[in-house]
Amino acid sequence: MVLEVKGMKFLLDRKYYIKDGSHIWLKKEGNLVKIGMDAFFARMTNPLTALNVTSKQVKSGEEIGSFESSKFVSKIYSPLSGDIISVNDDILNNPQKINENPYDSWIFVMKPDKNVEEDKYIIEEKDKILKWIKKEIKRFEAGN
Repeated sequence: MVLEVKGMKFLLDRKYYIKDGSHIWLKKEGNLVKIGMDAFFARMTNPLTALNVTSKQVKSGEEIGSFESSKFVSKIYSPLSGDIISVNDDILNNPQKINENPYDSWIFVMKPDKNVEEDKYIIEEKDKILKWIKKEIKRFEAGN
């Protein structure tokens, strides 16, 4: 299932980390979680020019890397506490693939310390995602 808002698609088979304007998707695969950036991020950073992930063991909300686009430079924060066990070197070397297809362009895989559902900044219900995205669009359009 897909939620579409202003031409941006949000896959409903994932959860979304929403703290402090983050636009990170999470997809649980067994006891691991694949993590990438969502369609809003892909549109707002187009073109993405650089991406790096520096940490291996992290706490939720901790800086784990950064990205650059032609528009701005910013940090990436971990949505979960745990160990980063794999990084997608193809995406680090070709970050514009996130702009082209954000949901096929995972950035890293984590083994979380606790259950993904326990974080109050992670949402998955269609209504919550829609409300959040509409709020983010308004915030972006207002220049905040």
